[in-house]
Amino acid sequence: MNKIVILLLLLFAQGSMDGQSKPFVSHPDQLDKDAYAEWIGPVSNPEEGVFYYRKKFRLDSVSGSFVVHTSADNRYRLYVNSSLVSWGPAVGDLANYNYETIDIAPFLKKGENIVSAQVWNKGKYRGERQISHQTAFILQGAKELEQIINSDRSWKVTRDEGYEFLKMTREIVGGGYIAGGTESLDGGLHPWGWKTLNFDDSEWENAKELGKGNHSGLDTWIGTRWLLKPRTIPMMEQIDEDIPSLIYVRGMDYDISKYKGELDIKIPANKEVEILLDNNTLTMGFPQLLVKDGKGSKIKVQYQESLFEENGQKGNRDEWQGKIMKGYYDIFRPDGGERLFQPLWIRVFRYVKITIETDDEPVKIRDFHNIFTAYPLEQNGSFSSDIPSLEKIWDVSWRTARLCALETYMDCPYYEQVQYVGDTRIQALISLYVDGNDLLTRNAIQQFYGSMQPMGLTKSNHPSHNNQIIPPFSLYFILMVHDYNMLRNDEQFVKQFIPGIRFILDWFVGKIADNGILGPLPYWNHIDGGTSFTNGSPPGISEGGSAHMSILLAYTIDHAAELFNYYGYKNDALHYKEISTKLKENTFNLCYDNEKQLVAETPRKLVFSQHTNSFAVLADLFNNETEKKRVAQRIIHDQSLVQATLYFKFYVFQALKKAGLGDQVIPLMGKWEEFLDYGLTTFPEHGINSRSDSHAWSAHPIYDLLSIVAGVEPSSPGFGTIRVAPDLGNLKHVKAEVPHPLGTITLNFKTEKDKTVKCLIVLPEGLTGKLIFDEEDYPLNEGVNRYNL
Repeated sequence: MNKIVILLLLLFAQGSMDGQSKPFVSHPDQLDKDAYAEWIGPVSNPEEGVFYYRKKFRLDSVSGSFVVHTSADNRYRLYVNSSLVSWGPAVGDLANYNYETIDIAPFLKKGENIVSAQVWNKGKYRGERQISHQTAFILQGAKELEQIINSDRSWKVTRDEGYEFLKMTREIVGGGYIAGGTESLDGGLHPWGWKTLNFDDSEWENAKELGKGNHSGLDTWIGTRWLLKPRTIPMMEQIDEDIPSLIYVRGMDYDISKYKGELDIKIPANKEVEILLDNNTLTMGFPQLLVKDGKGSKIKVQYQESLFEENGQKGNRDEWQGKIMKGYYDIFRPDGGERLFQPLWIRVFRYVKITIETDDEPVKIRDFHNIFTAYPLEQNGSFSSDIPSLEKIWDVSWRTARLCALETYMDCPYYEQVQYVGDTRIQALISLYVDGNDLLTRNAIQQFYGSMQPMGLTKSNHPSHNNQIIPPFSLYFILMVHDYNMLRNDEQFVKQFIPGIRFILDWFVGKIADNGILGPLPYWNHIDGGTSFTNGSPPGISEGGSAHMSILLAYTIDHAAELFNYYGYKNDALHYKEISTKLKENTFNLCYDNEKQLVAETPRKLVFSQHTNSFAVLADLFNNETEKKRVAQRIIHDQSLVQATLYFKFYVFQALKKAGLGDQVIPLMGKWEEFLDYGLTTFPEHGINSRSDSHAWSAHPIYDLLSIVAGVEPSSPGFGTIRVAPDLGNLKHVKAEVPHPLGTITLNFKTEKDKTVKCLIVLPEGLTGKLIFDEEDYPLNEGVNRYNL
């Protein structure tokens, strides 16, 4: 099929359409006016459940636009005359609760119309990312005409008694899991046809009014807890995918050779049958299960990234024989009609096991396919070379990045679906270097900033209904703002974060001990999981004296000082640079081991790591270029060091580049190539048998190929000028494209037989910079630049 399914065109609140920019409320005194919508809920307002809302209305004519704003707690699907027109809201928190703005005119008709919504709140079963006040729905017309369907008590509401939420545990799914419960739907209790105009809702209750919508920035003593703001990201991409491959049918006679890609299997009465499907690549979205007949039967649909061996290992992902299925699941109980079951929230899978238990009536499985759903990232950047495996690494990195981006960035789509600062810094760089659109990056920066805690740190992840604090991630947040400032000319946006950057730095500065490096740090100071570090935290953090955290703080201060200088806060820059300089001096004096000739984790000099010495290179603890290169060589060749995982290799690679050893990055990508031999179609959390088969931080080779191998990076804020310093290593031919706010940067490097390198670099109009090759500088001007190097 592979056709794009366009559910709606999101109309941004700053758009040109008349009435589109009008929020739910723009002045506090409007909260009491009838023209403004009410949040509405079920009369009993239980903590959890699936609810339906309906409003009939008549139009004498349909022309132009019919713009509405809508949101719900937790989630909604909005229908007009049975057509799905919007789903959301884009996840946020109560102080920044998103609403969608849509023009429903194309779905309206003259005469009677019906607008309806499915709203659900999983309560205690909701995923970590969902923040809730209470079950509710709101819809506001933009202008007087549209306000005839404002949500109020004239709307009808009912609860779907057919739904039950299912708790998923790590034992069920095969690893630590916080992405929320799944669901069971009893078709006999479900009000089929609830969104159609002629459905009889006479037994439904009138909705309960909960209070007027309150727009973010208004007096919160008036109105409701949800402080509404317009959605700033586009709607998700949705694409129909093909039916997965059929692996086996067990429990009945079935000639699998007759399977021609159309899943149409009749299960006899009083049978238990198992069907295993393989999508061949990992995917994400909304599976569609179409069944006919089968009253009294039970259908369990189980999803997983990969199958498990009896010992809990995963092995080659292409192999299924002798393996078992773990994973979250949904249950559907048909009522005897032809019915389509779709989960309320996304499912992630390569393998799907459908288990059918029939009663006295046979059931037909008519169809099973997925609607791929993800943030609409586009591959506007590219990389190719004379080593084919690098292109495969690129492709799998891109698929990993795609599956880890929805309404926010996500660490992994299956197990957590949470936006962590550590992962997101890498994901944002991938987005800006490959897609070029910055909306999801801006969204992430704003959400992390909004998570700032009173003591001066951001949460480690947000949106999240818990308050997990990982202090190093607050420093990565500052680095993320610096990255954005270098890659985008967006001064008004960036400048708003300066007070918070000071707040974070002052929290850390207040923890510097008498010996001049950081003392004990509270909370969970995760640096790199999957290593020999206890809980991912190097020695010295809890008890004080951590070289790693001291160097990371100094490194972050240096980047913050660049921001302070750029935005005119010269005194702040000087103040913090003095602190950075002392931190580096004291850390080097206390933790540098003359015998090992590396920086130890603490003054006791018992443990050494790739992590700390990478940051020592990045933070210029070694001012001598020869020393930097020597330490960088030790980082990649000394196996006695605590080794970095896939995630932290991002910083190892950056250190190699800083030390002039960027040509070593490609050989180190051999680890990613191994995963391809094991059938992975995305890159995992840590290794072959780690929990997640798709983890955002492992996608960084796609950025490394462009920023290190092709050597493209900004040389002034706002990507105002460019620096191209390629590290080609043994590559003979490299072609790359990088999107820039002014256009596309195109690069082509080709090594000739005489060892000269033919270089073609095309810059968009208005962009200049320099090429650095073999320590020589060459000017780059807008348009075509050719050099024989």
